[in-house]
Amino acid sequence: MRKISIIVPVYQAEKYISKCIESIVNQTYKNLEIILIDDGSTDSSGEICDRYGERDKRIVVVHNPNKGVSAARNCGLDIATGDYITFVDSDDYIDLQMYSEMMKVVEKYSCDVVMCDCIKEFKGKSEKYTHAIREGFYDKKQLKQEYYSQLIITPNIEYPATISNCLCLIKKETGKKIRYVEGVKHSEDLLFGAQMMYMANSFFYMKGQYFYHYNCWNNNSTTHTFHKDKWDNYKKLYDETCRCFKNCEEYKFDRQLNLLLLFFVYNAVGDILETQIIDRKDKRKIIKDILSDDIVYKMFQEIRISRLKISKKLKIQTYLYKYKRGVGMLIIWHQRKNENISNYSSL
Repeated sequence: MRKISIIVPVYQAEKYISKCIESIVNQTYKNLEIILIDDGSTDSSGEICDRYGERDKRIVVVHNPNKGVSAARNCGLDIATGDYITFVDSDDYIDLQMYSEMMKVVEKYSCDVVMCDCIKEFKGKSEKYTHAIREGFYDKKQLKQEYYSQLIITPNIEYPATISNCLCLIKKETGKKIRYVEGVKHSEDLLFGAQMMYMANSFFYMKGQYFYHYNCWNNNSTTHTFHKDKWDNYKKLYDETCRCFKNCEEYKFDRQLNLLLLFFVYNAVGDILETQIIDRKDKRKIIKDILSDDIVYKMFQEIRISRLKISKKLKIQTYLYKYKRGVGMLIIWHQRKNENISNYSSL
């Protein structure tokens, strides 16, 4: 029976980590190596991990100084011994049959990568989430023909399917060759997933099989927190993605790299517009600095906004970004929108 290494970065997760670990140790597929990387937690997360490690010999617990999720995952990759590798975030949980079902696909097709779907868990509701790619098996030729056009970013400027590394079961010969960019705190899965799919010779998408549960209401997670250094984070990730994909011989990714940078501009500027902890003057300056960046200027010279597969509203906003106009208007509009939401919530 093939072994699966499951890497779980843990940081300040005392409210969620027990449910996460329970969902892993009780899997119907038993040949597991569960690697819990305590990333310098100051709450009781580390102690909880140790208690589980004492109960279950399949669990390996590592305590490291805080270096971020990318470094924690890399640590797990360094010590993983499984035939297949995957990840679970410490505030999420998985269905008990997840790995049994995925390993059935592995046994049948000997895939380099198998991916399932997920359920996003909000307070009071759950939403099933799937991707706009076909289900089933892909060989290398089919990956090039059907998937490479959205390997880094989709044509409508959204995350690619493999942005969720936790949904993927990865053959060790592929996963062990890749590392996360340390110091990157946002969208760190994106480059790993793109490299994984570029290296893969076969892939199977278990479309409509929702085994993974994302916790979308943890307000302390990176996704829900404003970070002033987010643009620098995105630039570092963009530079690394260019280094990996700029001069590929098998496929030309130049357009996707431009769309990726535009996507990062949307996200970084959008966060600044939405936050209420920066005043209007500072918002204007930070946004202008982003839009004046040399790499952003070059990107806007190379893309044709009119041909982008995005909404008319977003095209107008993109023109404003390109010509650095209307920033003050956008700031005021978002401020009023947030004020209206706040007033409504207080009723």
